[in-house]
Amino acid sequence: MDNWVTSLHQLVKFIIALGILIMCLYSAKLITLWWQIPLPSPLVAMLMLLTLLASNIIKASWIAPACAPILKYMALFFIPAGVGIVQYTSLLALYWPLLVCTLILVPVIGLSIVGLVAKKGLKND
Repeated sequence: MDNWVTSLHQLVKFIIALGILIMCLYSAKLITLWWQIPLPSPLVAMLMLLTLLASNIIKASWIAPACAPILKYMALFFIPAGVGIVQYTSLLALYWPLLVCTLILVPVIGLSIVGLVAKKGLKND
């Protein structure tokens, strides 16, 4: 009986925490829609949640029951972005030399120059 009550208590905490998160998200959607803010509504929702947490209107312990499972499976949220890249394979095939240069050569050259300058600077010290 006591175990059942504990489980029900945790379920209620989870539902309240999830409700707070969903309330922030839909409030942000309404704000961005009404005021035509050119920011994504999830970003506005995170800013709202940060403001509410920083001002102690909402306690971190109130939203923790819903945030812990979300953070545990956060990698799944990046799958749509990866799938979205597949839609642009024709652009990737067209501009692959530029992408390779940007993603590989530029950082390697930049790090090499920084390394050489740092090595030269250490010799002068």
